Amino acid sequence: MPTSRKAKIGVFCGGSGSSKFASAFYDFFKSNGRDPTSLGFIVNVADNFWFHGLYVCPDVDIITYALAGKLDTKKGWGREGDSFDFLSALSEIIRSKQWFNLGDKDLALSVRRTELLKQGFSLSEITDFVRMAFSIESKIIPATDDQLETRLKTPKGDLHLQEFWVKYKGRPQIRRIYYRGLKKATPTQEALEFASSKAIIFPANPISSIYPSVNLKGMQERLRRSFVVAISPFIGKKIISGPAVKMMRCCGIEASSFGVANLYRNFLRLFFVDFHEDKEIVTKIRDLGIECVKADIVVRTQEQGREIARKICEIL
Repeated sequence: MPTSRKAKIGVFCGGSGSSKFASAFYDFFKSNGRDPTSLGFIVNVADNFWFHGLYVCPDVDIITYALAGKLDTKKGWGREGDSFDFLSALSEIIRSKQWFNLGDKDLALSVRRTELLKQGFSLSEITDFVRMAFSIESKIIPATDDQLETRLKTPKGDLHLQEFWVKYKGRPQIRRIYYRGLKKATPTQEALEFASSKAIIFPANPISSIYPSVNLKGMQERLRRSFVVAISPFIGKKIISGPAVKMMRCCGIEASSFGVANLYRNFLRLFFVDFHEDKEIVTKIRDLGIECVKADIVVRTQEQGREIARKICEIL
């Protein structure tokens, strides 16, 4: 059944793995007479962190830049055409290379965000200010305004996700993964509202990007009453982006589309997997009571992305 213009659709996102899909869906809605304000991009905040006194929100910023047409698509993060003079000058002063690449335009956004946080504005309010400044019609919604971090116990110590993935290149052995603040964190009201009837989970690291958002207080109950569609982050045995395979194995979860479906089984209704996916995997997913559809889920061009959006919206 075609999507109603007024029906809200909550779209759960990570960062780089979700950005092409976010851009394609937004473009599809705008170019096909659908209401882009009916889309709410619910973005992971468990990778947010403090960097030289600034509050940095990598996934929120990636999705914001993608929807605004400002994302550096070659890197998958940061703004196109950005410079790194700030980091270069900082490295010169403290005589140490910086492990996190924050571009100068990125820096401007992080400075303003930090200023507003100190003035008492919530992360949701600040994100909405930025959305409007970039003339983005769809909502960009932090999954929670509360403090939430994905952390990993490793031989290098207790690491924030950014330290593990960026500073140490994902190399340390993972002994345990946990979510600091998850038991107390609550979803934003807008996140709950947009996820109430129809929801899409974009390809992203299921452990670090999706799990923290869908397991906030009350969110799973809301999703169980919703019609939830997900797109697998796996193409064969390879993940679209990030250290998901290593993290899933640490959690005892099969590193495959089936493992992802099993992780979402409490609320997932329909799962899109790559059209080359093994028949055995598809059968195992269907045995969970989840409908499984094979499709071309790789966004190589904006046109292909719009086609994926069209197929999903025809079902919702």
